[in-house]
Amino acid sequence: MVMSLFFYLPTLGQNGNQEQIVFLTSKEKSSSKKTGILIGVLVGLFAALSVAAFLVWFFVFRHADSQNSMAAQLKPSVKLFSGQMKLAGMSYDTKLEETTSQEFQDSAEKLEKLLGEYYQNDPLLTKYYTTSAVTAFSEGVVAYYWSQFDIPVADLEIVPEFSEERVLDALEKGIEVQRSRTSLNDIKVIEITSSRTDPRLATKPTAGCFFHLEAVEDVQVFSSPGYPDGNPTKSYCQWQIRASEENTISVSFPFFDIEDDCNNDFVSIFNSLSPDYSHAITKQCGHRPPSNPLGVVSSGNIMLINFIADTLVQKPGFEAQYKIIPKAQVRQCGGDLTKSEGNFTSPLYPSFYPPGMDCKWTIKVSQGKKVRLSFNMFRMKEPGVDFRKCHKDYVEIMGKRYCGEMLSLALTSESNVVEVSFHSDRSYADKGFNAEYSAFDPVNPCPDKFSCNNGICISKTLKCDGWNDCGDMSDERNCRCDSDQFPCSNGLCKPKMWMCDHVNDCGDGSDEKQCTGCEPNEWRCGNGVCLPQDVICNKMKDCVDGSDEASCQGSPQDLCSDFSFKCANGECVNKVNAECDRVNDCSDSSDEAYC
Repeated sequence: MVMSLFFYLPTLGQNGNQEQIVFLTSKEKSSSKKTGILIGVLVGLFAALSVAAFLVWFFVFRHADSQNSMAAQLKPSVKLFSGQMKLAGMSYDTKLEETTSQEFQDSAEKLEKLLGEYYQNDPLLTKYYTTSAVTAFSEGVVAYYWSQFDIPVADLEIVPEFSEERVLDALEKGIEVQRSRTSLNDIKVIEITSSRTDPRLATKPTAGCFFHLEAVEDVQVFSSPGYPDGNPTKSYCQWQIRASEENTISVSFPFFDIEDDCNNDFVSIFNSLSPDYSHAITKQCGHRPPSNPLGVVSSGNIMLINFIADTLVQKPGFEAQYKIIPKAQVRQCGGDLTKSEGNFTSPLYPSFYPPGMDCKWTIKVSQGKKVRLSFNMFRMKEPGVDFRKCHKDYVEIMGKRYCGEMLSLALTSESNVVEVSFHSDRSYADKGFNAEYSAFDPVNPCPDKFSCNNGICISKTLKCDGWNDCGDMSDERNCRCDSDQFPCSNGLCKPKMWMCDHVNDCGDGSDEKQCTGCEPNEWRCGNGVCLPQDVICNKMKDCVDGSDEASCQGSPQDLCSDFSFKCANGECVNKVNAECDRVNDCSDSSDEAYC
């Protein structure tokens, strides 16, 4: 028997309508409870499945989506290697210089096929090898080529394995295999080079912006596409210039105005007919004023000029003039200089000196006198060269090499004879130098002036004025200080008003040692804190303001303080009067840039 309880109570609700209350039977109550439990279970199950689905997406599919998104942003990598091949088994024909001739096309096709076979010695290179192109021949017989490898996005992790060494190893192995099976009628490759190159320089002789020029004694002209109205966007052009074997090629740019960013828009010039950076002369961009035109000279009778405009920015471009210079004239450098004064320059100055040059000047003045050398212009810079070692292009004087860029360089000989050697290697050239020399009496080297130890003459009024006017501090040594000056322990004289001003003006900290608050064996930092004396020049920034390292030349260049000279490239120089002391303390020479 099922009991039920039922009430019907009509009432008047707040909204004026009748309301009623109904009481359910116990059976109905039980059924409603089971339904609620079932709904709760279903809701909980749905929530659990939702959480599980989220976790699966978060840890699996989200990572995959991220990878797919990154893959969509990445681009395939193109690796280009260029170089030259020394050939045997064929005679040189001037028709090989004409890319439309049958002789050129037949020989190029054979060599391109050979290159493809050579790369089969390396499975990795074979997998990604795309094509090769022979772009020129020159006397010798030498063929110039480039080879391209395309790496898809999925395999970008193997890009670092595409090295010059790996490519060259495969090519040399290919030459060895070819030697063992070559017939008498085949072209033989006896030497080969390979250098990694910008893929944008891969231009085939059949391309639209590819030109062949012949240099002669008269000046001829060529220009970038669209000059002077503006180069077309995405321009990739190449000029091969040749001359007769006894001549070199001179190219000057009376007008040069392209985009400032050398990564995207640039002119690159090679001492070769392939864009091989081991034979690069220079790479230039930006604007050059007519007063400082770009001028280059090859060491042989060939030259390659590339113009890349890879951005949407349109600039006027360039106009170039080219002509021949006899090799004998280019090689004229060095010699004996016996006058009491004179000047000499790097080869072909103010044009860029040619690659592969060696010159030596011997300067000899009267017995009992010495030689003063002064370089008014000195620029021998090359990408990736440590200017402290100068292992590529350099000038050597009295056993020391000089390179890089210096606003001025003054040297004094130890006797009446001094030798100056100049060397340029096969890659990258620069403007070089312009030097003057003069004989002087070591007893009175600077009449009516003060003679610095480095050979510079300065006004006597600058002696012992507290500033490093000579650049080597010789004008501030052994000074007798005036009554209004403080005698530093290192021999310098500084104004007394600079004592105890929290600045190491002397350079040895002696102007701050006698300040109240610190013991005699302590160092007083610029903020008044006293520290042990051995914190000075320990190559660590012990004082908050760095005053303990402010005048220590051996301090690391990344140790900067309030007293350091900050170079434009971010380096710091901890040296007294580093700015405008005629010494390039900064690797970018910014300490002498505005003097």
